[in-house]
Amino acid sequence: MNINFTIECETCGERTNIRFGLSNREVQPVRFACQSCGSPIDITIGRRLGEIEGAKEVAGAQPFDAETSFVDLHIDFPVLFGPYEMGMTPFMRAAGRVGFEEMQIHVARLNHLNDEMAKARFFQTLLKLYAKERWVPFRLNIERTFGIKVQSDRPEDTNAALYLLIAHMMAAYEFPGDNRQAADDHFKAVMRIAEAHKAELDDFISRITDNKFLKNLQLDVLEIYPKMLDAELVIRPALFLDFDEEYAANPIPMRVSAQKFETFKDLYKDIAEIIGREIILVAALNNLEKRGSPDAFAPVINKKGDDRAPKTLDDFANLPLGSKLEFLDEPWVDLAEGVLDNRLRNAIAHYKTEYDDITQVITYFPSREGMGQEKGETMYFLEFVRGLLLIYREMHRLHHLIKALFYYRYLILKDAP
Repeated sequence: MNINFTIECETCGERTNIRFGLSNREVQPVRFACQSCGSPIDITIGRRLGEIEGAKEVAGAQPFDAETSFVDLHIDFPVLFGPYEMGMTPFMRAAGRVGFEEMQIHVARLNHLNDEMAKARFFQTLLKLYAKERWVPFRLNIERTFGIKVQSDRPEDTNAALYLLIAHMMAAYEFPGDNRQAADDHFKAVMRIAEAHKAELDDFISRITDNKFLKNLQLDVLEIYPKMLDAELVIRPALFLDFDEEYAANPIPMRVSAQKFETFKDLYKDIAEIIGREIILVAALNNLEKRGSPDAFAPVINKKGDDRAPKTLDDFANLPLGSKLEFLDEPWVDLAEGVLDNRLRNAIAHYKTEYDDITQVITYFPSREGMGQEKGETMYFLEFVRGLLLIYREMHRLHHLIKALFYYRYLILKDAP
């Protein structure tokens, strides 16, 4: 169902015809910029029907005329701003870009989000209780709110409940089958290494337990999940692109009718930094499997004949993310190609980014240029949100390795706190 109406910008008086495609989400807030002056306009459909900020509703031509600016809005699909076409709603455009089965998967994931977002606050509280080791309220609340029973006081059972909770709450963000495959691959890798180099593996796990690296990394990952749920309004149309091969091959200026880029750029940077630390575990286990020691990296010889490879795992840990990947010699983990955009991460973390509200184009400057900044690169906001979803998935897949190492510690080493 769609609602058609006309608004007038409170800043400049520009009129815009709106076709608002309705989602199943109870409250549907969208934001876009006035195409004339760039002022933000917020529209909320839901409990407060038709609430508008930054503009007012006025009488307009029905059907819409060609002279007035037109905006298609929908929280579940990418939207195109341009001339009004009767019948070509965001839903119909989306359905025409992907198949029926893919559309059903997309809708099912959105419905899961709609059903579970009301519990997001309880989810965040449970993650905090886990981090603070408040086991009694953790057990009581995870069963009361989510129906997940902690089978015993043993840490492996507490962890099992935690990961069931995460799998349930974050299911909509998963590409079908990815996480089950990742969990299986990581578990098999750990057990292969245990069979060939058990003493060395045991020593490594004791090492990352004693220095709290494994636990601190787990807790940092847990902080990301509520932040990703907070981003669900912009993630929703990015989920659709899982099935839009045409967009993946040739991005076009489709838009996200929601918040600004600045709201999410630090989240992208934080996830990239966590992946940089998760990769330390990948490197250590890869070295163990291939050379019997977590510190033994394969030689990387430069033009002068010198070995550039890190001498120890601590040396590897000190490298920037982009350099770490160079010293992973074909591990069992298939790091998704193109997910780790180090140039974008550098621009967000160290240099500069700019965002145009009207065009939804991000300009970022990934290199040092002294006082001048002339060599900018651009991407659409939808591309960035898609990148945020993909880098989150990579972090989450590697979280299964953290989980596998904890279970090895509890069940094989019998090393429980």
